[in-house]
Amino acid sequence: MLLCWSLRAQDADLPLQHESYQMVDRLDIKGLTGGTVHTDMKPYSRQAVSTIFAATDTSAMSLRERNWFRLTRLAADDNFAATNDKKGILKYLFKNQRDFYHFESDNVRLYANVVGHVAGGVDQNDYTVGQNQTNLFNYRNTRGVQLRGSVTKHIGFFTEVTENQIKQPHFVRESYAQLGVLNGQNFVKEFDGGTPNTGFDYFNARGYITYSPVEQFRVKFGKDKVFLGNGYQSLLLSDNAAEHFFLNLNTRIWKLEYINHFAMMTDFIKGKPDSYGTYPKKYAVFHQLNYKPWKQLSVGLFESVVYSPRLPSGHRGFEIEYLNPLIFYRSVEQSLGSPDNSMLGLTWKLNALKHFQQYGQFLLDDLNFRQRANGSGYYGNKYGYQLGLKYIDAFKVMGLDLQMEYNWVRPFTYSHFNPAASYSHYGQALGYAYGANTHDLNLIARYQPFARWSALAIFTTVLQGRDLNGLNYGGDISRPYTTAVQQYNNFVGQGDPLKITQLYGRISYRLLSLDAYADLEGRYRKENQNTSMSIMGSLRINLPNQVMKY
Repeated sequence: MLLCWSLRAQDADLPLQHESYQMVDRLDIKGLTGGTVHTDMKPYSRQAVSTIFAATDTSAMSLRERNWFRLTRLAADDNFAATNDKKGILKYLFKNQRDFYHFESDNVRLYANVVGHVAGGVDQNDYTVGQNQTNLFNYRNTRGVQLRGSVTKHIGFFTEVTENQIKQPHFVRESYAQLGVLNGQNFVKEFDGGTPNTGFDYFNARGYITYSPVEQFRVKFGKDKVFLGNGYQSLLLSDNAAEHFFLNLNTRIWKLEYINHFAMMTDFIKGKPDSYGTYPKKYAVFHQLNYKPWKQLSVGLFESVVYSPRLPSGHRGFEIEYLNPLIFYRSVEQSLGSPDNSMLGLTWKLNALKHFQQYGQFLLDDLNFRQRANGSGYYGNKYGYQLGLKYIDAFKVMGLDLQMEYNWVRPFTYSHFNPAASYSHYGQALGYAYGANTHDLNLIARYQPFARWSALAIFTTVLQGRDLNGLNYGGDISRPYTTAVQQYNNFVGQGDPLKITQLYGRISYRLLSLDAYADLEGRYRKENQNTSMSIMGSLRINLPNQVMKY
């Protein structure tokens, strides 16, 4: 979370990929966020963002930027929205021009909203072998309710329930046919029978409570997604997988931030009959220590362990030693006989000249220097890195923000000799969305020409090595690395190379004072020789437009 916050009232977090994150990023790079602000762990609390916005000096902003800032603040900052109170509709509805219903007193805050995302479009593709190019109708029908607020000034709560029916572009349906999971979701049901016409029906519920007895400490308990890092992707912990159940402890002292994240996850088994009972459980623990000596620089140390109660030798139960919040996990894992999947990581972020931010991550799964004497490309050397650069108000164009990011992950990274302990949840990667044996380059442009209008463009190239002829080349993190096709001479992209080129674009218009948007988005994608083009128009309220990162 962010360090400088007020105890005015604890409340819910901003959902990941909300439009407000871009504004916080800009203020951070410009050095306008006030005190020591940590931006590595997302989502941010609304109260923390409220404190940042309240401390921002807008006098140097142009009129257009001030209007943009005001609309962003209205969406994210409950204190600011309270100043917008008017008569409302039917006296009680939309009194602050933003929330369907809200109530505030000295000790209670309550915000109730409907949520929805309705979209429709077409996907033209040639993925179906032996058939002519196919036009497929895509759509999304998401509707639900959201309730959040606070009780006293120390306890916050959030719950959201949605019912969803969607038809995605064909490359998503192909992925589902292969893996049996829909990225970012738990259980889904198919309708309209089989690729290429598969539709997905799913029920999504997430919720949590927060508690902050003192300014320096915050607890979050419930089911949600998290994201660790300052980039488009995260190699350490990302929002690629479905929501998971967790306990998050966040401690902020001086220029330090210390995060404990204890999680219960699902070991997904493709095609499991209902009569087999529940999916097996797996557990994960994460530490992140961030140090920010001054506004411009931040560095962090990361460690994690993913473990399963199921071992090839039998059932082991729950490892209570991993609940220790102040210990080096690798030492615990070794003392237990090295049965689990442990990783280390390094993060950094450097702001410069009020326009630039250089950021990155280094992930170390395993490394054996002694094997270099036997040959290069040892399969047990598993690591990856991320390098990124942001440039805001690029070329002196206000509101034009550019970003370049490169990710590189060696074969067999994230995998384990026990498949149940792979770095995954519900069959989806917990870190880098593409898994392992991959590198990609992302070029991102965001532009805010007017306060209500915004544009996003993302160009991505990917090279991923997939398994070939049933042999394990290190791209499938669910397969044990002990089945590697070879011990030496492994390299990124080996096996059956999948080359992806993708261009995604979106134009959005914010409606009234609501957290609601009309979007027009398009996508061109080429996977080896297969291509697809899609276009979709949508209307959404109180939901971010989640960009698919795979």
